[in-house]
Amino acid sequence: MAGTCCATEGPSLQDFKESGEERVLQKILKLITNNPEIARFINLDIHNCNAEDGTSFDDAYITLRVTNENLRRNRTEFVNDYIERTECQVLELMDILETNVLKAFQTRGVDGLENFPQPICHSFLVLLTFLREMKNHESALRKLLYTLPKDVTKETLIRTGLAHHLFSRLVPNNKYEVDDDAKQLPNTCPCGCDGSIYRGDTSLGTKGTWHGRVDILVNDVIAITIEKEQTMTENEDEDTVEDEPQNKKQRKLEIDESCEMCVDVKGNRRHETVLLDVKVMNKILTKAITNGFAQVNANKSTFSHFLIPTFGATSDYVTVCLYDPEVDCLFHIDEELELWREKEIRRNLDPETIVIIWLFLNFTVLTKKNLVVPDINKSGFHKRLKKEDLKIYRETKAKANFFSHTPEARPWKKTTKKVMRPISPS
Repeated sequence: MAGTCCATEGPSLQDFKESGEERVLQKILKLITNNPEIARFINLDIHNCNAEDGTSFDDAYITLRVTNENLRRNRTEFVNDYIERTECQVLELMDILETNVLKAFQTRGVDGLENFPQPICHSFLVLLTFLREMKNHESALRKLLYTLPKDVTKETLIRTGLAHHLFSRLVPNNKYEVDDDAKQLPNTCPCGCDGSIYRGDTSLGTKGTWHGRVDILVNDVIAITIEKEQTMTENEDEDTVEDEPQNKKQRKLEIDESCEMCVDVKGNRRHETVLLDVKVMNKILTKAITNGFAQVNANKSTFSHFLIPTFGATSDYVTVCLYDPEVDCLFHIDEELELWREKEIRRNLDPETIVIIWLFLNFTVLTKKNLVVPDINKSGFHKRLKKEDLKIYRETKAKANFFSHTPEARPWKKTTKKVMRPISPS
């Protein structure tokens, strides 16, 4: 059953005027608006996929054009001794966001919100409240990550912890559902806060489309996939810490010296987590596409022409995928976001990452609608499907409680057999 995880009446926006949380958020928004490369989104072209097969998310696949081109170019490496780099289109974070409200808060803090609609004000209120209570949520998440009750699996602990103490806390009504098929799902949060864990139907898709369950559904709209740890092999070709651009180092120093809540701006990250593994990416991308259609189908007036977000997360990292099912544009964040400033000991949640998550959780008020980017490539998803298959996606639903049947071991069992005879050579 869905519900809210916070029943008590909280503070108002005016309670944060001239507060430490207000100053921290102003600094982070200044950092984001002045440094759009903090989060870039890669425009993805689909080379191939099995969308028309109606498979489960676990069996779904997408081959990206860039992947195919890189493989093709690599095959010629030993012949030509040179590989031309594949070009990707990139969208910067600030091009996606509604900058007016962000700059207003950056300049005047809480007072800058006075002329903005209530939904925007409510979104800022939940973020400021989270920043004020962040130590409590950090402590709760650490308990869940480092303790393992006998009656709850580690995967379920991570799923419930991130749902209850992170994602749901960054939306105004705190509404979320954890997949009620999760193993050993507790009724209350195992961290000791005694908060109710809300479970429900998190199914996406219908017969003929990619389909299955997502781990967490926030506000009945935003799908979140939770994956196990951990990191894949580092890419030795990545820039080293010593090669970190000077402007990123300077940003870090400026923030650290003037902010009560330290905001550590990462330079070039040298890790790739399980969230960037091909199989995991397939699940996230196919869920993003299916959910994009489902949400627009359910409420076209609200979600039409938005880049609808889907998240991937582990206990240490978060990724964001965006899809507009009408324009058919698909984006994925260039680098995963670090959830903890010191992930080895998980001491502090990273405020910069929290703000970026918050921006997309509240996408209907904080991101642009009808985003127009000249010469942007479409994903090719529409083009790859036959008209009748695309129509099925345009009718698909969330919470349809659809479960696929296991394919027969002999798919030809119920076919009519036509015996063929070879022709003898003359």
